[in-house]
Amino acid sequence: MQLRRSTGIATDLALVFFVFVFAAVLAEPQVQSFAETDHDPTTPALASETDRTSEAVVVPGHLYDRIAVIGASVSDGFGVVVQNQTAHTDASATPPEERRMNLSDVLCSASSVTPAPIVHHYASELFFANPGLVGKSEIDRALAIKPTLVLALDYLFWYLYGTVTVAGEPMQSEAERLANFEVGLAQLDRVLTTHVPIVIADIPNMSDAIGKMLYESQVPSGSTIAKANARLTEWVRTRPAVKMMALTTVLAALKSGGVIEIAGRTWIPADCGPLIQKDQLHPTFAGTVVLAAGLIDLVRASDSSMPPPFAFEIDAIRTRALAGEPLSKPK
Repeated sequence: MQLRRSTGIATDLALVFFVFVFAAVLAEPQVQSFAETDHDPTTPALASETDRTSEAVVVPGHLYDRIAVIGASVSDGFGVVVQNQTAHTDASATPPEERRMNLSDVLCSASSVTPAPIVHHYASELFFANPGLVGKSEIDRALAIKPTLVLALDYLFWYLYGTVTVAGEPMQSEAERLANFEVGLAQLDRVLTTHVPIVIADIPNMSDAIGKMLYESQVPSGSTIAKANARLTEWVRTRPAVKMMALTTVLAALKSGGVIEIAGRTWIPADCGPLIQKDQLHPTFAGTVVLAAGLIDLVRASDSSMPPPFAFEIDAIRTRALAGEPLSKPK
């Protein structure tokens, strides 16, 4: 999802050049992607019907070997800071008082095995500025590491939201939003041709964030969101390697401050603390832990030979993060 970085279409477009440079810097030319295409990046080739409907090829016990996290600002941890909950009297032994955390960092700090699973972080809070360029770059880099699992919680969000098309032009209509969305699906199909499991989420209606982190011009109509989710449901139906989180339902619970049932657990905000930030768009640290638990729970059935190597205990994850333990692979 996104931060309110722009003042409208003009500023968003002004960021395109910066994002182009940003994506170029992020590229890893020494690693050859095994899923490269000769097609224009805004119109990636669709997988064949056989590839799209085939099961993920998971080697038992190795599903979590190389996890790639792709997406936008929710996955990138916008505004997520983990802080000490108690004071420390021994100044020499005091760990950092706070630490920024993204979804990948949470996964690393939640590891219950040694060595911890390798998590490569490619999500970017700049996704909104040019979804065509940033989205393709994230897929390129993820494929280059030959991942065993891809987590794409908010990868599709800015293919539908925003003021910029995948071609870097101003968004003119709701039809263009849906056309953008097809490009996002086609990019994910590049991962599926390698038979790697993916976890995604549906597209929530974030109109509550208008005036806080979003501008009205960035938000699709309710009918466009409904059409995109209907298309997404059909897309997932023919792709057994894809699992989808009902993010619309989860976010509604997060915003209401009520009890959340996810990953076989009951999460109580009174115990966990606030789960969504004041911007009504991004989760807090505790909310990110809840989302991480939900994502891993969805993929668990892909490999029944071993339990997921994570323990999503908020206090324990906070302690490990503040102790300065290594987190995810840097961008």
